[in-house]
Amino acid sequence: MASKDDYDLQSVRIRRAVQILCPSCTVTFDSERAPKWIKFRIDQGSVLLTKVHPDFHVSEVADWSDDELNRKLESVTGRLVRQ
Repeated sequence: MASKDDYDLQSVRIRRAVQILCPSCTVTFDSERAPKWIKFRIDQGSVLLTKVHPDFHVSEVADWSDDELNRKLESVTGRLVRQ
């Protein structure tokens, strides 16, 4: 499998980006969608920040620059991930 389609690699990218934007946040992935799709939620303590339930193809995530990934994370949390 090419690194572009590597579920683990892209999941790590998402987890790292969330930790940079919100060190107190956690990311939980839906393993039932793996390895082709990445579905996740972002929590800050007991508060669910993910306003929608993102479900992205692994290759789609791989195509995003770091800035675009950050914008997507901000979008799915209503910008709460930066607060």
